[in-house]
Amino acid sequence: MKKKLLAAALLAAGTGMAHAQSSVSIYGLIDLGLTYYSNATKSGGGSASLLRMDSGIAQGSRIGFKGTEDLGGGLNAFFTLETGFGADDGSLGQGGLLFGRQSFVGLGSKQWGSISVGRQYDFMANIGGQYAMGALSPAGSLGWGLHADAAHGTALNNHIYGGDRTNNSIKYNSAKFGGLSFGAMVGLGETAGNNNAGRTVSAVGQYDSGAFSGALAYTDVKDSTGSFSTRIYGGGARYRIGAFTPFGVITQVKNTSTSAKATTYELGTVYALTPLWDLAAAYQFQKRNQAVGNAQALVATVDYKISRRTDLYLSAVYDRDKGYNAYPVFGGGIQSSTGNQSAVRLGIRHRF
Repeated sequence: MKKKLLAAALLAAGTGMAHAQSSVSIYGLIDLGLTYYSNATKSGGGSASLLRMDSGIAQGSRIGFKGTEDLGGGLNAFFTLETGFGADDGSLGQGGLLFGRQSFVGLGSKQWGSISVGRQYDFMANIGGQYAMGALSPAGSLGWGLHADAAHGTALNNHIYGGDRTNNSIKYNSAKFGGLSFGAMVGLGETAGNNNAGRTVSAVGQYDSGAFSGALAYTDVKDSTGSFSTRIYGGGARYRIGAFTPFGVITQVKNTSTSAKATTYELGTVYALTPLWDLAAAYQFQKRNQAVGNAQALVATVDYKISRRTDLYLSAVYDRDKGYNAYPVFGGGIQSSTGNQSAVRLGIRHRF
């Protein structure tokens, strides 16, 4: 009898394992193009125009691995490992980290949502990734150019649109309840005796219903001593009206130690001219306190879809900054020698 029960148990376990499904996929994106910058600062002083090849302007060039395993009962395990690189010179991105873009593992439920741990984006990425020109068009980094700390003259966090990657983080994303979803995240500072040092807290609430989508997000990043914070608030929305998708974003970043603050507004639209051609344009305005001059930008793109995976695009931006020298490309652009600068880019993007 014991042998029969053991055999039945092993058979049942084996059947369950046979029905479990898992998959691993390799994916990536390569973005390359030529960018022209006006008013680039010369090493010996003065300014001149500059033409250079840039990687990862529309979207960061990357290669990644994603995996899921069906655990049964509506549960699944998942992971993502993603590395960034410069396609123009083959260098690793994110300071040379092997999986600097993302690195996390988690468990998910169709009913309750998911929880994941590792290196992940905070929830400001939900705002920039869904409701801003930099993500809704191939403008990419040309659409993230209004830095709150443009010339690094303040201690503000300039990732006011796209969010920051957070190490040692625990992140929860809920399932959708009638179009409403929410999330919360904590990044552990991992400093003995000081739980506030380097800690990150982030949260989001989002509503999706048909042609409308909107979200509010909050992130608080403590400094290395835990004595002050960089606080970021954001809200965004978009609404599809036929071929038009107008969108808007408001973000604010504040340093609790210095009270330095910058508030950025963006309004724009994407227009599907044909199934193959998209046009997009946006206006951005950034207001700063403490007598630091304001900044504004105009961004426009034309996108031609050669296929589902490949597109050619032309993008342009004009920045005017009354507080710092203009700096039209987030992350790796060319700072101007004056408060004005324009950039024009012709690029190709391929997804695999």
